[in-house]
Amino acid sequence: MDGTVLSSLQDPALRGPTGVHVSETGQLLVCGHSHNVVQVDGEGGVVTLASKEDGLISPESVYYSASTGRLIVGNHN
Repeated sequence: MDGTVLSSLQDPALRGPTGVHVSETGQLLVCGHSHNVVQVDGEGGVVTLASKEDGLISPESVYYSASTGRLIVGNHN
C-alpha cells in the first residue's frame, strides 16, 4: 500500500461521514451526520440501510456482524 487514492464518493445521501466499516464479505458501510447508514457497492452506488426514522441521530460508528446478521450503530450521545 502506497497511499494512492483508488476511489472517492460524494453522494447527497451521506453528509459528514464519521464511521466506516468493511464487512467480512467486502461490504462498505458508512455512517454520518446525515443521520443514516449507507452501503456503498463496487460501482459507487449507495443504498440507505438505516436512517433517522429508525432512531439514528448523528451516528459515529457502524459494524455489521456476519455471525448474527445484525447492524450495530453507535449514536452520538
